[in-house]
Amino acid sequence: MLDLLKRGTEESFGLIERELRCGLWSWNLRTNEMHWSRGYYDLLGIEPGRVTPSFAAILQVTHPDDRSAQAEAERVIQKASTIRRKFRVIRPGGNIAWIYCQIIVFVDSEGAAEKAIGVCTDITAREDQLNRLRTADERYRALIKAAGAVVWIAKSDGRIHELVNCDHGSQLVASESGWLQLVHPDDQEKMLRVCAAASREKRGYDVVHRFLQADGTFRWKRSTGQPLLDDAGNIKEWLGISVDLDRNTTRSGVHRVTGAQIRAARGLLRWSVLDLAQAAGTTRATIRRLEELDGAPSHNDPALPLIEAALARAGVEFLFPEAGKPAVRPR
Repeated sequence: MLDLLKRGTEESFGLIERELRCGLWSWNLRTNEMHWSRGYYDLLGIEPGRVTPSFAAILQVTHPDDRSAQAEAERVIQKASTIRRKFRVIRPGGNIAWIYCQIIVFVDSEGAAEKAIGVCTDITAREDQLNRLRTADERYRALIKAAGAVVWIAKSDGRIHELVNCDHGSQLVASESGWLQLVHPDDQEKMLRVCAAASREKRGYDVVHRFLQADGTFRWKRSTGQPLLDDAGNIKEWLGISVDLDRNTTRSGVHRVTGAQIRAARGLLRWSVLDLAQAAGTTRATIRRLEELDGAPSHNDPALPLIEAALARAGVEFLFPEAGKPAVRPR
């Protein structure tokens, strides 16, 4: 038994080891004699009396991937005062357990190491939980990347301090002005107005804006933010996601502007049929005829490119998503 244990305390000490799932070992560095407590036998999955306590016996049950580091402990103990390490053991039946060990080395009056004591704990449950969290985080980041989204966390004042899947991540976190410097100048006032209202009313927001890319171009994003409140109802931080709208709005030559889009575009601009006819250089009858259709005309109407160009010049963008109906939005 460990020389730390006094006579009469073995039973209570064993109870403590079982409850805390821990164990101890001592090693006389002069005689190379090692002792294990009952708890340490249990940690290794070895029945007491089956083997002679030694580092060689520990290595026999150590996971192959951890044996080189574990073997190095013998050499390190001779030079270090305190060592902390974790390793896996393979118990009978193939179960793998994680062991955390803190080793304290005692020296004699001349500074030579003479004894080492190891205090070890079963941390399998903690390591399993950490592994699940790591797996969940990897899946979460992969999903965000696949969706082309940026996830961000901001302080209560709106300053971003964590970003996922953003080329400008470090720049945004370090900057005093934060995300606003990467928003298109024409959209900054709108963003500030929307965010200020959401902060004042302690509610979420949803806004479409253009965002600067690494190549210097701007892409359309839809940013949604949600405040997280403390027990007193105050905003402690913001959680948000910005989705790349341009991924789903790429035009191809097979798309033609629909009548519904023309009507919606006139509504955005507050144009009359006459206003559009004059801007496109066509007739009011042509505009009305095309607007009667919810979809695109069955043939390539020569007036369509003229109408689309006139509306685009006025600030309308035509969207043709892979899923859903064609739409328009302010450019």
